[in-house]
Amino acid sequence: MTPSRARQAGFSYIEILVGIMILAIVAGGIAQGIGMTSASIARSKLDTTASKIAAAALDRAHAMPYEDVGIQGGSPPGEIAATTDQTVGRVAYRTTMDVRYVDDAALGQPRTYVNYKKVTATVTPQVANARAVTQTTLVAPPSFGAIAGKSTIVATVIDAVTEQPLPGVPVTADGSTSPTQTRSTDADGTVVFAGLEPSAISSSDPKHRYRLSVGLPDPWVPAADSTPDVVQQHLAASQTWTTTLRVFKKATIDVQVRDAATGQLITETSEVTVTTPGPDVISAGQTGTTGLFRFSGLAGRPIMPSLSEFTVTAEVDCYRPGTIKRPVPTGYPGNTLETFAFSLTREASGYIEVVVRSSAAPNPALPDADVTISGGGANIAPITRTTDAQGRVRVCVPPSGNANYVVSATKPGYGQGSILASVGQNQTTPITMYLTPTPGNATIRLAAGSSGKLVRLRSLSGTYDQSQTTNSRTYWYGLTPYIGYADFTNLAAGDYVAYVATGFSGGTPTWSSGRTVRATASTMTPYYVP
Repeated sequence: MTPSRARQAGFSYIEILVGIMILAIVAGGIAQGIGMTSASIARSKLDTTASKIAAAALDRAHAMPYEDVGIQGGSPPGEIAATTDQTVGRVAYRTTMDVRYVDDAALGQPRTYVNYKKVTATVTPQVANARAVTQTTLVAPPSFGAIAGKSTIVATVIDAVTEQPLPGVPVTADGSTSPTQTRSTDADGTVVFAGLEPSAISSSDPKHRYRLSVGLPDPWVPAADSTPDVVQQHLAASQTWTTTLRVFKKATIDVQVRDAATGQLITETSEVTVTTPGPDVISAGQTGTTGLFRFSGLAGRPIMPSLSEFTVTAEVDCYRPGTIKRPVPTGYPGNTLETFAFSLTREASGYIEVVVRSSAAPNPALPDADVTISGGGANIAPITRTTDAQGRVRVCVPPSGNANYVVSATKPGYGQGSILASVGQNQTTPITMYLTPTPGNATIRLAAGSSGKLVRLRSLSGTYDQSQTTNSRTYWYGLTPYIGYADFTNLAAGDYVAYVATGFSGGTPTWSSGRTVRATASTMTPYYVP
C-alpha cells in the first residue's frame, strides 16, 4: 500500500512510518540470518576438511614402524615432519604434528617414561577467522623390546636464591648419541627427556656424556654447579638421570662515595672492595677518582644474590674509611640492582706530588713506576700509586707532623730511590725522583740479511739507545743462515725497539719503522730486522 492510499484508508503519517520501519527490520533480519547461515556452512566445511586431514595424518602414524613414529630431529626422533602444508579446493591447510612419550607403566612394571607414544595432529585453515582442529591418538610399541634399553633425563630448574621451581624454562639436552632436543619445564619446573639412546661407551668418545643447558635470557645465568660444562652425565641403557639445574638473576652493585660535609662525589683516589658472604667467599676491588663505581661481576664471575650480608668497604685518601653490610639485592627477583652510598668525613690533609725520571740524560719521565708513601706522624700504612704517562702521581695524606714520610719509587730495569718528605695541612709538597738504569746480562742479536748494515736498538723508555754495524759472520737460526749480525750486550731485561738504516740524508741515517723485541735476563735472543 502506498503512503497516499494508506492515508486515504485512514492511517496517520506516524503509523505509516512505523510500518515501514518494521518491514525494514524484518527484511534486515532475514538477510542477516541468511549471511550467518552461509558463514556457518563455510566454517563447517573448513572444519570437516581439517578433521579429515588430521585423521589421515594419524592413520599414517599408525601405519609407520614404531621406531619411526617421532618428529624429525625431535624427541622421540622419527620420520614425521613437524609442519606440512597442503591445499584442498582453494584453501591452504597447515598441519602441525607433535609426538611425545607417555609415562604410564603397567602395575608392577619398572618406570621407563616411554611406555607408548601420543601423536597429536593440529590442522589450521589458512584463512581469516578459521579455527584449528586437533586430534590425537596413542601408538603402542609392538613389544617390550621396542622400548627396552632407552635412557631418560629428568631435570628440574629452580631459582638458586629462592629455591622455587621455574616453569616454562627451555632446557636443552645434547652432546651424546641422540639428536639435540629442547623442551620447556612444566608447572613444577620439571622437564623429561625420554627415549634417549645410551651414551657412547668409550670415555674418549665425544659422545660419552649428555649435557644439559638452560636457555634463559640475560640477566639469568646458571649457578657454578649448573653450567653446561659441569652438568654432564654418561647414560647407560635403561638408566634414568635425575638432576637439578640452579639458575639466578645476576646482581649489579653500584657504589657512591660522597663527602659528608658537601654531599659531592669525592674525587680523591678511592679504593672500594666488595666481599660476598660465605661459604664461597669472593672479594674484588676497584680504584678510581670519580666517586662512582659499578660491580657487574666479582673476580670474573657473575654476582649471585644472597639473603646473607655482603660487605662493601670504601677507603679514600684523607677520609675516614667506611663499611656497609647488607644483603644484595633488596627485593630479588624483581630487583637486581643494589646501591651502597657512603658519606665519608674528611680529615686534615695535604698532598705529596711526585715526578719520577730516569737519571740518564735526557732524564725522560718514567711512566708505570710504583710510588710508595708510608710513615708520617700518623704512621700510615704504605700507600702505593702508579705514575701516569708523564711519570707523575699525586697522593693525599694527613699532615706529617713531627715525623717525615718515606717516599720510595721503583720500576723494573731501574734501581730503587727513596726520600724523606714533610707535608703541612692544605699544602702540596713537590718531589722529583731520579732512578738509575740498572745494567743487565741479557743480549739481543740483530741480523739484517748482510754485513755492513747499520742497526739500532732503543729501549721503550729512551734511556738506552745504541747503534752498531753488522759483522760478516754467519749465524744459523734453526735451518736459516743469517750473514751479518750485531750483538747488544749487558742489557736490562725488558722491551726494546730494533731498527735498520734504510738510507742516509746529509750523513744522518733514515731508520725503518722498527720492530719490538724483548731482552730476557741471562739469555741471548736473536731477531731479524727487515
